[in-house]
Amino acid sequence: MNTRLVCYINGQKIVKENVRPETTLLQFLRQELCLSGTKLACGDGGCGSCTVMVSSYNPSSKLIRHYSVNACLMPLVAVHGLAVTTVEGIGSTKTKLHPVQERLAKAYGTQCGFCSPGFVMSMYTLLRNYPEPSMAQIETAFQGNLCRCTGYRAILAGFRSFSKEWRCQEGENCCQIQNLSVDGDIKVCSKTFDASEFAVYDPTQDPIFPSELQLDATFQTQSLCFKSQNVDWYRPRHLDEVSQLKQQYPDAVYTVGATSIGKYIRNSQSKIVVICLTNVEGLDNITTTDTCIKAGATVTLASLFEYIEMQASKSEGNQKAGFECFLDMLHQVGGHQLRNVASIGSNIASGGPTSDICTMMTAIGATVDVYNVLDKSTKTKDVFGLHKEDGKSSLEPHELISGVYIPYMKQNEYVYWHKHAERTDLASATVNSAMKVKFNPDTNSIKDLVLCYGGIDNKSVIATQVREKTREKEWTQDLVSFVCGLLGDDLDVTWSSVGGSTNYKRSLTANIFLKFFIKVQSSLQNAESEIIHDFSSVRHKPLSSGSQIFETLPMGQNGIDYVGQPVLHKSAYQQATGEAVFCDDIPTYNNELHIALVTGTKAHAKILSIDASKAENMPGVKGFLSYKDIPNPVNIPRTTTTEGIFANEKVLYHGHAIGAIVADTLEQAVAARQHVHVEYEDLPAVIKLETAIREKRYLPNPKVLEVGDIEAGFKEADLVFEGHISMGSQEHFYMEPNSCIAVPIGEAGEVDITTATQSLNTAQESISQMLGVPKNRVRCHVKRIGGGFGGKGMCAEKFSTVAALAATKFNRPARLILDRQTDMCATGKRSRMYAKYKVGCSNEGKILAHEIEVYEDGGFFGSFLEFGMDFQLLVLICEQGYSFNNVKVTGFTCETNTQFGAAVRGYITIPPLVITQALVNDVAFRLGLPIEQVHKINMLKHGDQTPLGRELPDAHTLHTCWQRCWESSNYVEKKKMVEEFNKKSKWNKRGLYIAPITRNVGSPVYAWSQGAALVNIYTDGSVWVNHGGIEMGQGLHTKLIQVASKVLEVPQDVIHITETTTDCVPNAMPTIESMGTDLFGMAVKRACEKLVTRLAPYEASNPNGKWKDWVLAAYNDCTSLSATGFYHHPKENNWELEKPREGNFNIYYTYGAVAVEVEIDCLTGAHRVIQVDGVMDFGRSLNPTIDIGQMEGAFMMGYGCFVSEQIVYDDEGRLLTNDATTYKIPGVRDIPTKFNMQILTSHSDEAVLYGSKGVGEPPLHMSIAVMFAIKDAIAAARKDAGIEEPFQLNSPANAEQIHTLCSTKII
Repeated sequence: MNTRLVCYINGQKIVKENVRPETTLLQFLRQELCLSGTKLACGDGGCGSCTVMVSSYNPSSKLIRHYSVNACLMPLVAVHGLAVTTVEGIGSTKTKLHPVQERLAKAYGTQCGFCSPGFVMSMYTLLRNYPEPSMAQIETAFQGNLCRCTGYRAILAGFRSFSKEWRCQEGENCCQIQNLSVDGDIKVCSKTFDASEFAVYDPTQDPIFPSELQLDATFQTQSLCFKSQNVDWYRPRHLDEVSQLKQQYPDAVYTVGATSIGKYIRNSQSKIVVICLTNVEGLDNITTTDTCIKAGATVTLASLFEYIEMQASKSEGNQKAGFECFLDMLHQVGGHQLRNVASIGSNIASGGPTSDICTMMTAIGATVDVYNVLDKSTKTKDVFGLHKEDGKSSLEPHELISGVYIPYMKQNEYVYWHKHAERTDLASATVNSAMKVKFNPDTNSIKDLVLCYGGIDNKSVIATQVREKTREKEWTQDLVSFVCGLLGDDLDVTWSSVGGSTNYKRSLTANIFLKFFIKVQSSLQNAESEIIHDFSSVRHKPLSSGSQIFETLPMGQNGIDYVGQPVLHKSAYQQATGEAVFCDDIPTYNNELHIALVTGTKAHAKILSIDASKAENMPGVKGFLSYKDIPNPVNIPRTTTTEGIFANEKVLYHGHAIGAIVADTLEQAVAARQHVHVEYEDLPAVIKLETAIREKRYLPNPKVLEVGDIEAGFKEADLVFEGHISMGSQEHFYMEPNSCIAVPIGEAGEVDITTATQSLNTAQESISQMLGVPKNRVRCHVKRIGGGFGGKGMCAEKFSTVAALAATKFNRPARLILDRQTDMCATGKRSRMYAKYKVGCSNEGKILAHEIEVYEDGGFFGSFLEFGMDFQLLVLICEQGYSFNNVKVTGFTCETNTQFGAAVRGYITIPPLVITQALVNDVAFRLGLPIEQVHKINMLKHGDQTPLGRELPDAHTLHTCWQRCWESSNYVEKKKMVEEFNKKSKWNKRGLYIAPITRNVGSPVYAWSQGAALVNIYTDGSVWVNHGGIEMGQGLHTKLIQVASKVLEVPQDVIHITETTTDCVPNAMPTIESMGTDLFGMAVKRACEKLVTRLAPYEASNPNGKWKDWVLAAYNDCTSLSATGFYHHPKENNWELEKPREGNFNIYYTYGAVAVEVEIDCLTGAHRVIQVDGVMDFGRSLNPTIDIGQMEGAFMMGYGCFVSEQIVYDDEGRLLTNDATTYKIPGVRDIPTKFNMQILTSHSDEAVLYGSKGVGEPPLHMSIAVMFAIKDAIAAARKDAGIEEPFQLNSPANAEQIHTLCSTKII
C-alpha cells in the first residue's frame, strides 16, 4: 500500500510522507502552508467558514467534479489524488481579484470578514459547476454558511449578479431607480453597488485541473495506508481488501466522507483503525431498474441528488412526485459541504434519532445490500431493521452496506416528507416524518399506510398500530380522528432535545399527518386543497429580495469629501480574498506554546483537589496553570476578577475555568486536559431564573425608580390589569472565537499581547495587575476582530490574562485560541429576564400609570448586571419615546449558577424594550384597539416632557420615521390583506405589527465617554491614523478615514490605519454602545484640525502648491507633523439613580419605525417573515451603505434574540446549546422574503460628528416587531378556536410556544 500523500493545493503539488491521519485539511492549510484565509470558527462543519473547493477526476467517466467541503472536518489523508482550491488560490489584491471576490466586496457583503472566505468559496464552487446559475441555485448555495454580521442580504445581492436571471433588484420598482419624496424635495435613491463596474466572469480563466492527477489513474486506484500512534487509516481499492482488513482489525470503523469520524479521531486517546471506502470499486455506481434506483453505498448525497433530479425531470405522475419528495428530504440534510462528501450508505448505517434519510427510507420501504466480509456473501435487508431499539446498528462488525435500493412510487402510491427544525437549513430535526399510503386499485381504500417519524425515539419509528388498523379504511375526513387517536398510544415519544418537549413532539406527529391527509385528499379529488402553506418544503422557498433607501448628498460637496457618501469598507477586498489578518492568522513563533483551558463540570461545587500529574507527564506538556499560579490578585470593577480568571475554592457555573494546560502544540494541550482530575463536593445550585426568584436569590437592596403618582393614575384609569413577560438568553456567536497571543519581551517585565477584544485598555489593566507590573510594560494591540457584539468586551479579558500568565511563566510566546464549545461555555450571555406589570389605561389606550417588577439573571457574577440595572429602570420609564407620567419600576438582580449576564448588543435597552412593547400590546389587545392607535396616543410629541422633566429632542423625527414606515409598508392595505387571508385560511395565519423606535445613545460610565487619536503625516504626504477604537466589522476605520480625508482635504487612499494599540493611544474606552464613531471620529477630526492649522501658513505662502509641497515645507521649517486629538462628551451627561432629575444618561436619540408581516403554521408553530419595512434615523449618515448593512445585520441578530435562538441548560447546569450545531443563529434562508430598509436623513443639534448618529445597536430594536407580529397571527388562530382572553408570548417566540398558544384543534 502507498504511504505517501500526493495532492495539489492552489495548483502547487504537495508530496508528504508520514502524514498523521488526525491532521485535518484545515490544520495543514493554516499551520504548514500558512494559507490562513480558510478560517476555523466552529470545528464541527456547522458554519462554513472553513469552506474550500475540492476537485477530483473520475477515470471511468473521465469527468472532473468540483465540490465544496468543510476543511475543519476533512482529514488531510482524504485528499490524496485530489486538487484543493482555497480562497487564496482564486485571486488576491496583489495580483487580480476573482469576480466572486470583487462582487462580494463591492456589494458591501463583508463586515467583520471572518466568514467571507467561506462564502466566496461556496459561490466559486457553484460557478465552477454552473457558470450561469439560477437565482434559486445561488440562494441555496449557502445552506452550509453562517454569518452573524451582515444579515445576508448584501451577500446575496452581490452574488445574484452572476445569474442569467438577474435583473437589477426589483425591475421597474428597483430601489436604485425609484424616486422618493423627502421633505418636499425629490431625492433619488443611491445605488448600493453598480453592477456595470463588475469584472465579467470568464470560466476559461479559472485554474485548470492538474494534468498529472488526470493522466495518472493510480491516484484513484491505488490503495493507501497512513499511520500514527493512535490512528491507522486505510483506503482500500477492492472489497477483497476490505475483507482482509476487517478480518485483521475486527473493531475497525468504516467511513466515506469522514463527517463524523473526522472529529472523533482528532481527539482519540486510544488506538483506532479507520477503513475509508471512498474509492472501493463498484460502490460508487448509480443505476436504474424497472422498479427502483440502485445506488452504491459510497455515492454521495450530492451525487444522488443530482441523479434523482435528472430522473425526476424525465418522469411524471406519482413517480415524479416520489422523486420530488425524496429531493425535498435530501435538500434538508446538512449543507452542500456535508452532502458533497457524506454517502447514502454511511448515513443509513449511522442512523440516529433524527436521521432524515433513515426516516424517509423506512417509510418508502427501501432496502440495502449487506456484504459479509468474512464469507463475501450479500443479503438484502430492510432499512428499518438495520437499527436496534436503542438506536445502535444491528449490523455485525463483519458486515457493511454495499448498495441501496430506492423504490419508485407507483400509480396508487403517495409519499410525503416533512421536517420541522429550528432553522431552515443546517439543523437537525425536532421531528421529521415520511409518510406513504398505498391504495387498492381504483379506490380510496387503504392497502398500506406507513407513518414513520424521527426525533421522538432513539431511531426512526413506524406507527405500527396505525399501519395495522387502517387497512381497507376509506381516505375520508373520519380517518384523521381515527389515526390521531391511535398515534397517542402507538408512539412512545421519549427522546427529548433542545428542539422541543415530548408533549410538543407528540402533537407534531398528529398534525403532520393532517398535512399529509390534506395533500393526498386534494390529489384524489383532483382539486386545490385548502390553504396550507408547508414551510417545511424549503427547496422551493420563495426567493428573497429587498430595497435599500437612503438620501444622496447635495452635489456641492468637495470632490474629495466623501463624508456622507457610500464608501467601500477599507478591508473589503482583503476580507474577500482571505488576506485580512485576524489574531490566529498571525504565523506561529518557532518556540510558541499553546494553551487549552480546563473547565469545571459542576454548576456549583467545592474544589477538593486538582490532580494534573498525569496530564503534565504527557508528551509536549510544559505545565498546568491554576489559581495558585496567579502572581497578584486582579480586581477591576465590573469586568475582571482573579476568581473570574480561574476558580479557586469553588466552581460557580458549569464551564468555569479551573486551569489551563500549556504544551508545545494545541493538539497536545487538548489531549492532556482530558487527564486533569478534579474532585468536587456538590453545593446547592440554582439554574433557572424562576427558581432564583422563588428562593429570593437576588442581591440586597433592589433598585427603585418612581415618578409621578401611580395611585392617582390607577384611580383615573378606565381599565386596570396585570400581566407578565419573560425573555430568554442569547449567545453572542461572533464568528472568530476568543483569541490571544502573548509574547514576553525579555526585559523589565514587558509583554506584548495581540488579543481579539473590544477593550484593549481593560485587557492591559488586567494583565498589569496580575503580573504586578505597570501598564506601560504591557502592550496590547489588535488589527481587527471577527465580530464582538459585546462578547469580546468584559468576557474576553480573562483569556488574554491567561495567555500572559503562560508566556511570562515559561518565558515563551503563548497562544490561546478557544474552541467553540469552550468559548460558549466559558463566556457570558444576554441576561434572562422576567417582569410582571400592572397597568392602568384609558378606553382610548392612553397609559395613565404602570408598575413593573423586573427580575434579571446576573448569573454567577450578579454585580456586573447590578451596575446596569439603574439605567435599565431609566430606559423603562423615559427613554423609549412614550409619554409615561406615573411609573414605578423595581429591579431585582438575581444570581444563578450559570454564565454571567454579559453585555450583548443592546445590553441595557433590550429588556426594557421587551417589557414596554409587551404592555403596550397588552393594552391594545384588552381594549380591542388597533396597535397603531395605542402607539400613537402614547408617543411623545414635540414639546412633551419625559417623566423626569426633560424634553425629548427632535421628537418630530420619531413621527417622521413613523409616517415614512406607515406609507412605505402600505400598512393600511396590508392590514386588509392580512385580515382577508386569515378569513380564508384555517391552518395558516398571518400577523402584522408596526412599532416606533427610540434609542438613546450614551454611556452609563462617564469615563467611557472619551476618545483619543494620533495622526501622523509623513514627508511623502501619506497619513497614518491611530485611534482607540476597535474595528469589528462596523466600518469604524473606514468612517474615520473619511473624516480625516474631509478635514485634511486629501484623497482617502493616502490615509492608512494599521491597528489599535495601547502604546499609541492609551486608556481607550471599550468600543461599545454605538459610540465608537462619535468618540474616536471626533478625536481624529480634532487631531486633523490641529495639523491643518499648522499647515495653513505653508499653503497660504504657496497657494498653487500641492499637499506634498506644503507637508515638506512644514517639515523643513521644523513644524511638527504629528498631532493628538481628544474628545469627551459633556460632564452633565452623567445620570445617577439617586438623583434622577439631574444629569443625563443619553447624548442624543436615534429614532425609527418598523412594520413586519409574518405567517405562522398553526399545526407546527413554524413561521416565516414575509416582509420587513424598516426606517432608521442616523442623523446625517457618514456612510449610508455601511449603515444599511448594520441595520440588516442588527435586525437579524435581534430576530434571533426575540424569535429563534435558544439557550438551553440541563438540570445540572450543563449548557446544551454549546456549539454551531446545537445553537442556531439565523441562516441565509431565514431572512425576510422582502427585506426593505431605509435611512432617514435628519438634522440634530445634539449629534456629534458631522450630524451623524450611532448605528450599531439601535436597529436591533426593530426586530421586536417580528415577535409581536407573530403574536398577532396567534391571536387570529385563537379567535378561530373561540379563545378571546389575553395571552402572553414570551421571548424567544419559538415554534413550540407558537403552536401551543394557537390552540388549534384538528379533530
